Parts: sequence; structure tokens; C-alpha cells
Amino acid sequence: MPPSDFIIEPVTAETVPEYVALRHLVFAPTINKILYSKQHEPSQATMARVAADISDGLEKGIMYLLCREKATGTLVAGARWRDIKPADANARERTWEEVEKGLEMAQPYPESDVGAWNDVFGQFNAGKRDILGTRPYFVLDTLVTHPEHHRRGAGGLLIAWGCERADQKGVEAYLEASPMGQPLYARYGFEPAREMRLDMRQYGGDEVFEFVAMRRPAQGEVSR
Repeated sequence: MPPSDFIIEPVTAETVPEYVALRHLVFAPTINKILYSKQHEPSQATMARVAADISDGLEKGIMYLLCREKATGTLVAGARWRDIKPADANARERTWEEVEKGLEMAQPYPESDVGAWNDVFGQFNAGKRDILGTRPYFVLDTLVTHPEHHRRGAGGLLIAWGCERADQKGVEAYLEASPMGQPLYARYGFEPAREMRLDMRQYGGDEVFEFVAMRRPAQGEVSR
């Protein structure tokens, strides 16, 4: 289906449950094994917390998006983008205090292994700190496509949506990808910046997860 047959819309208070359900479905074979490593399935209370956190994020200006088929309204994909910028509108870069505040970890869920949680998010935070420093950027925290709608272009539309806004502001974009997802992001100008690894066998699991931190240079910037 051509990209013109899709529509991108912001998540609203009414559509938070749709986004949460899609996220949970797509993450089930991978990320959920990290987030909910004790049992791989969150409780209703945890799912309610996820929904509440997203609703709170909407109020704070986090950009949650849905991609639907225009003709049917079928939900195909979703994403979470954030605009990381200085608190001072006149500043070109953030202070290190702002950087550290932005990297504060959320509390683990009751179903989480605290060691695994601190390991993976500690690595992600170190990547952002080391690679991006105090510079402003757009970050794609989440990209999920329904398993029945892969390779239709919806994920690419959501990637392009954030990249266009990063270019408008003249800042770089950043994300953490699986090796499988790396080629897709490369098509939009993202370059590998750091490899990361989470060995869940240390925390009672049986899998090793690999991630690639990827950076897209700011418009007009020479690749580093």
C-alpha cells in the first residue's frame, strides 16, 4: 500500500489504550522479556501504569503517534518521539544538569528484574550521554508496527515524521535499534554509533539481546 494511503495522527487521551495494546503486542517476543522478565506478562496494575505514564507524557509534550489506513481506520503502527532541548529557549545547548535530569531512570515494574532493568537502561543512558553530550536532539524512543502490516511503509512514515522535524530545527536524531531494524533506519540517514548487549542469562533469562545506538546527523552537518 502506498504511503499516501496512510494517515498519521497524534495519540489522544481516548486512543491511549490502542497505543498501549499495539505496543504490548509488538514487544511481546522481545522487549517485554526485559521489562517484565519475572513472568513476561504484566499485571493489570502494571498495564494501567503504562497507560497512565503515556497520558502524563502527552501532557508534557511527548509526541506519541499512530499510523492508520485512511480507508479503514485500521491501526498499523505507532511511535514515540521526544524533542530534547535546552530549558532556556535562547541557549544552543543543554547544561549537564539538564542532561542528567533527562536521563533519570523510571522505576522498574513489579514484574521487572531490577538488575536487568538497570543494566539495559544504564547502557542506553550512557550512550546518550557519551554520543550526544549537551547537544539538543530528537529521539525515537519507540517504533512499533503490527505484525500483520510489516513492509507496507507505515514505520518509515513515522521515522520520516520525526526526522523532518529534527531537520526543521537543525538538530540530530537518535535511537536504539535491534540489529534487525538497523537497515530500515539506515535508509533514513541513521548511522551506527555504539553497540550494546544485554545478557538476560545473568538475570534468570535465557536470551541475549543486542542493540545498536544510531545517530542521524543534523541537516547540513558532516557525518562524524
